[in-house]
Amino acid sequence: MKNHFYLIIAFSMLILLSKSTLAQPKSLFVNDNGLFSSNTDTVLAAIDAAGIEYDIFSARDSLRSPTAAEMFSHPLVIWYCSTDGVGNYLWNADNTDNTELLTYLENGGKLWLMGSDFLYDRYGSAPDVFVPGDFPYDFLGIEAYNAQSYGDDGNLGVPQLDPINLPMMGMELDTIHWVYTTAWWVDGCTPTPDATSFYEMGPATYPLQGLSSAVYRNYEQFFGDRELTLFFDPAIMDTYQNRVNLFKWAYSSFFLLGPGFDELGKSEAKLIESENPAFNKIQCRVPETLAGNKFSVSIFDPAGKQLMSQQHENCSNFSVDVSKLESGMYLISISDKRKTYYQKFIIGR
Repeated sequence: MKNHFYLIIAFSMLILLSKSTLAQPKSLFVNDNGLFSSNTDTVLAAIDAAGIEYDIFSARDSLRSPTAAEMFSHPLVIWYCSTDGVGNYLWNADNTDNTELLTYLENGGKLWLMGSDFLYDRYGSAPDVFVPGDFPYDFLGIEAYNAQSYGDDGNLGVPQLDPINLPMMGMELDTIHWVYTTAWWVDGCTPTPDATSFYEMGPATYPLQGLSSAVYRNYEQFFGDRELTLFFDPAIMDTYQNRVNLFKWAYSSFFLLGPGFDELGKSEAKLIESENPAFNKIQCRVPETLAGNKFSVSIFDPAGKQLMSQQHENCSNFSVDVSKLESGMYLISISDKRKTYYQKFIIGR
């Protein structure tokens, strides 16, 4: 099965494909793989090919997690657990919350977590249910750890993962297949209400079909925490190029921002009420704190260039004509000079 979705040439993808613009602060790659070192090499080769610059911290060699201070110097932490489900430093090697990682994330850090068995390492065999206050709920975006392939599907293993609900970044992802006939110990989960699944177990005939094996949180935010989790080991994907494509897509969709975008404060209110992606017009709601005031509305491109501006007063909603803007990613701001709200939106035609 292959999902079709709008193909948008987003500015951030153009940035990604130009190596000169990838000179952002380096990510921190945390190697938490204690079993198959060749899998780490495979993943790093794909990260290199995707143009992602990084420093390496080996949790297994250091026998510890990186400190919050070590993580704070990097805007993104890529935490790789491979297929080893024993003694992950994601959980301090003692199955407790990683307070250093929590401090980093609670102060605006971004996390890209990947591997199989890191849930098993702490919670044992599925199923398990999470609530607000639990790390998997708050930061991985899952409210249930439902099953594992092979262990809960009659010893079959999952044949493929099918893409769904993908953010439209001008790059289409295909179904994930493996270097083996099926993949064992891939986690199947249920996302929280504020998270979105973007790969599910398949095909339709597979017993665990529909469970999520990849989740993202906070895609709409320009600033602050964002998390993307792959509940499988990308090292066993079927081809090098598919792995590179996945990493390019993940990085550009969630973690690569144009100049100016990453300097904006996090909005407290959802502004756009109409369909997003938009086509010709966007319908917006005015935050209550601005509803009785004079306020300005501006549209910016990802480089921070103002493309249009208009003034409003004493209204609770309004519309903006975006029919003359090209397909891509934009930012709308609403401000009365004392308070400013932002939201990202996409135009797709």
